[in-house]
Amino acid sequence: MGSIRPSVSICALRLPADLRRQTVILLLVSLWASTASPPLQAMTCDAPGIITPPQLIVGTLNVAHGRKEARNQVFLEVEEVRQNLLDLSESLDRAGADMMALQEVDAPSWWSGDFDHVEFLAAHSSYPCFLHGVHASTRLYDFGTALLSPHPLQGGFVHSFPPSWPTTAKGMTVAALDWNPDNRLAEPLRVKFVSVHLDFSRHSVRRAQIDEMVRVLGKLEGPLVVMGDFNTDWKTDGSSLRVLADRLGLAAYAPHAEGLATYGDDGARLDWILVSPGLRFEHYAVYPDVVSDHYAVVAALTWNPER
Repeated sequence: MGSIRPSVSICALRLPADLRRQTVILLLVSLWASTASPPLQAMTCDAPGIITPPQLIVGTLNVAHGRKEARNQVFLEVEEVRQNLLDLSESLDRAGADMMALQEVDAPSWWSGDFDHVEFLAAHSSYPCFLHGVHASTRLYDFGTALLSPHPLQGGFVHSFPPSWPTTAKGMTVAALDWNPDNRLAEPLRVKFVSVHLDFSRHSVRRAQIDEMVRVLGKLEGPLVVMGDFNTDWKTDGSSLRVLADRLGLAAYAPHAEGLATYGDDGARLDWILVSPGLRFEHYAVYPDVVSDHYAVVAALTWNPER
């Protein structure tokens, strides 16, 4: 089983050539580097309060370690990584989100400039509050998932999935906001948000990670928004994404629609936002900004408990 931390064949997917090259690099790194205990980092900002906009704006992006369109971050100068993240922060600001979920986002790591990417983004964007869980940790890197918000976060924790050698470890970061849309509810909703990253190479590993998610997230009460890089689509036979949605009663926006690809020249839709009953998609878009090898997904949600 995975651990909850308080506040071999790469053939399962047909991978693009660039991703195959990156996979080889990651495997070589994994063979060389020794693991360490992954840290949890948080910026709590001010005391938590209740937010009251009529809609919740949420988004997700795999930031690819700050490499933007480069083949691998290890070949970039630190100033190139910083500029890439500045470009990314501008894109995040245009989203105007209440919560952004990030994946492949680094704590200080040798291979990506040796500075904290989440702290950098928080300092250079309108998202000063964050929770950052590191799931993969070696002498070369510390990275994982994160939640960033303009609002103070509540009830945060990090869950790391069991190791999945030879691919790097994955996991999820969870936090909450209290939301009372237009102050029309007698009591605010405590909405839980999840940033998750699943294994890219093996269906069996993704399915085990989905089982972990169901076990952990199934215990949470109230509205739930699950966002991230699921490394699978809705249409694939036995899709782990579809299994997760079915088991937790979550809905995806137009899961069979065309034109919502988030990765690669072949138009793979790997990045998703799933919501629990009562939450309704009012708007959903894939941002065209090239700030990573993935595209960001942003959605506007309303509360409609009778639908």
